[in-house]
Amino acid sequence: MFALLYDPLSEIRLLKRVSYARVLVYLLSASLFETVGILFFAWRYFNHLLTPNVVVNGVVFVLFSLILLHLVMAFFLSVSLHVLDGRGGYYEGLATLVAGSVAPAILLFFAGALAFIPFGVIVSAMLLLYGVILGASTCVRSAKELFELDYAGVLIGILITKCSMVAIFALAYFLR
Repeated sequence: MFALLYDPLSEIRLLKRVSYARVLVYLLSASLFETVGILFFAWRYFNHLLTPNVVVNGVVFVLFSLILLHLVMAFFLSVSLHVLDGRGGYYEGLATLVAGSVAPAILLFFAGALAFIPFGVIVSAMLLLYGVILGASTCVRSAKELFELDYAGVLIGILITKCSMVAIFALAYFLR
């Protein structure tokens, strides 16, 4: 899993072999790292609002929300990319999203921990920037490899998925 930080191409090759166990372990690990990273930042900047009850409920809510969000978004991404290329399915969509979320999750954890030291916010920002860039490029590359599309097709599929989700959530927000 940590190989996604320094050699994402070898991990993408491993993900080509269908292994739901590996992808679900990566998903659980990334969700845990991200949850603890969010907790670190909450502890650093909203310490006065954190009671034991809020921390426990927040950790459980964030952890399960992240897992559920990945599982649902993988479905919509796989539908979009499958229509564009005729290949690939739910596993490929889930593997694509999980591979793209591991680096930002791990680096969010370390950035949250570094936020407690003096001038650590600057280092945290650089770590988060690196994580987001690495995660986005890993997501696009894994979609290209797993769905066997070119980069334009991957970009169109990701844009269709994200724009549709934003539009539907905005519509739901305004119609409430």
